[in-house]
Amino acid sequence: MKVVIIGASFAGIHCALRAKQLYPYDQIILIEKEEQLGYLPSGLTLLLNGKIKELDEATFMTKEVLENKGIRLMLGVSATDFNFEEDYVETTSDRIYYDKLVLAMGSSQISQKLVSTHPGFLTYKKKSEAKDSLERIESSEEIAVIGAGQTGMELASALVTKGKKVKLFESMNYPLYKSFDPDVIEPLINELNQEKNITSYFSQTVKDVEDTKLENGLNLITQQESVSCDLAFLATNVRPDLSMFKEQLEYHTDQTLKVDEYFETSQPNVFAIGDLVQVPSMLLKQSLYLPLINNAVRSGQVCAENLEKKKVAYHGAIRVIGTHIFNHYLASCGLTEADSFLYEDPVESLTLNLPVSTVEKEKTVRVKFTYNEKTKVLLGAQMISKANILEKINTYALAIDLKMTIQELAQKDYFYHPLYANPVSDMIQLSQRG
Repeated sequence: MKVVIIGASFAGIHCALRAKQLYPYDQIILIEKEEQLGYLPSGLTLLLNGKIKELDEATFMTKEVLENKGIRLMLGVSATDFNFEEDYVETTSDRIYYDKLVLAMGSSQISQKLVSTHPGFLTYKKKSEAKDSLERIESSEEIAVIGAGQTGMELASALVTKGKKVKLFESMNYPLYKSFDPDVIEPLINELNQEKNITSYFSQTVKDVEDTKLENGLNLITQQESVSCDLAFLATNVRPDLSMFKEQLEYHTDQTLKVDEYFETSQPNVFAIGDLVQVPSMLLKQSLYLPLINNAVRSGQVCAENLEKKKVAYHGAIRVIGTHIFNHYLASCGLTEADSFLYEDPVESLTLNLPVSTVEKEKTVRVKFTYNEKTKVLLGAQMISKANILEKINTYALAIDLKMTIQELAQKDYFYHPLYANPVSDMIQLSQRG
């Protein structure tokens, strides 16, 4: 079996690794249009925050590792056309025939609301883009970030750390709206309001851009006002660009590819993974577009299991995130109260403000739980603290996966140490009030 994978980011690489493990004697070819692979999309923010010293450190995989495992790499090669009738891919290097084809080209930051584009707009998912951005950041004082989701907030926080003045734009009325309710992240919003180097423009959509009279300056035009800056970053929602398929494959209305539970597309022997597809929700009777790295990795590994024969269906996704921005640790999984209207049964929520440990009572964590009103099955959890509580979100995600009730969670055994935990856990308190 000859497996050709287009795209060497998280989904494509982990699909190749698992495929080689499962089918060691098969030919696995990984095609990537960039000259390098394995770059972390968060490399720019890691560098700005001083977590790495240069962008070359922002990697999760090297070509040597893949080649040593027997995977053939074609770097700096782009797919230009697909013939699904005769099972081959035209590339800038050669025509490549396949038995199984995996599409894993990822996504890019594309704004559907901007009327025009401008060279002053920067993106930073790719290493080459991040390098260009670093040079522009150094020579700029006022920098706009368009989009206040996780990536936009991480970038804004990193820029403020570097002493830049940030202008943050978001079409919704508060940041991180996809993963957090506003009452949970109230401490973060207060921090933004007090931060002198950031100005927030919530409930405003950047619709157009025009040059200022200043060198390299921009005016961002919203429905309410015009705001000047030196340069602007697009941190809007990502979307795949599937125009090359010329309607050869079936799409959803959001322009993601339709796949079955084994990640096969509408064309036989053609699979799609990562940011190209929706994944089934474990909580809702629908699929969702969740372009997260953890979903990309899992989709790649599950896809590999099904290349020879369909046997492992995708388990489903919950949506789990964690981050550290503006001196706060934030984590979320499952349903928020805001999106619980999509759930089939009535939902209840409870918010607790608790000390992180017995000794350090001044360090607190705000936790909001969402659960089924009838069955008390946990559906979601959100956390914010100035202490590092990120790892705990995995416990809640696992509980949601296992459909555990809040009473069952309260009966589980949790470690206790006065410096790091409380003897009466948040789950016990939730079960007593829920």
